[in-house]
Order: sequence, then structure tokens, then C-alpha cells
Amino acid sequence: MPNQQNITALEVYDLARDWFHGVTTGESGSTIARLFRYPDARIYAPNGQAFTLEEHRVLHSKWISDRHVLGDFQLISISDDPPRIRATGTVYWEARYIEPLSSGPNLIKAVAGEDWMIERLPNEKLCFVLYCTRFFHLLPESAPVLL
Repeated sequence: MPNQQNITALEVYDLARDWFHGVTTGESGSTIARLFRYPDARIYAPNGQAFTLEEHRVLHSKWISDRHVLGDFQLISISDDPPRIRATGTVYWEARYIEPLSSGPNLIKAVAGEDWMIERLPNEKLCFVLYCTRFFHLLPESAPVLL
């Protein structure tokens, strides 16, 4: 019998906190893959780039003091079998460059528009099926994001 339990906002926030904790602690792509439905998942950026989980880890390795603050998220049911939702919302992100920039601010301050597809697995855990960042806006007095 399929699990009909609704996916709650609290569960989505818990999954996001686990993800962002892994990002800020430099967790390897192969271990953070536990949070994704497919081990070869990609993180899709607004400019069309698709990062593997390991490429995403390497990208974040140039920054310290990563901080992620979840804004409001809207949850839209997609499927009951398997239980699957679309979660859209915002995340405030800030981080400092390990190697200070030659001029200007060293602190990145941004708001990202997130669009996630999340599924409940048979073991009751949630996982990302699709992870897209729809927009990425630098805030005033932010350092640039140098990829």
C-alpha cells in the first residue's frame, strides 16, 4: 500500500538544513548524495550551469562562514505514489572568501530563489529529486560571486 502521508513544511526545512549543513561543512559529493534520489544528481543554476554534487562542494570550498537562512516555501503536491512535492521559496546566503578579494567587500550577501522537487522514500526519509535555483540576487554591498 503506498504511503499517502503528506510531506510537511517542517520536513522540507529539515531536509534543507541537512543539505546546507553538508554544504557549509564541505561534505563530499558522494556522501551528501544520501539527500538525493539519484546519486548523479545535479544542482541547476539560473545561468544554465549544472553542477555535480562534488563540483558544488569544490565551488563552496573557496568560501568560509557560509550561512543559509530559509525563507518561506510554498509546497505543491505533485504525486501521491510516490509522495512527491514541489517546494518553491527563497534562501538568504552569505559567505566570506577564504582569500580576500583585492578590493571591495569580501562578504557575499545574496537571496536565491529555490525550486525543489522532493520525494518521500519507502523508508520515510525525504530526498531531493530535482534541485534548481531559479534566481540569484546579490544584495547591496555584497562581494561578487566569482566562479
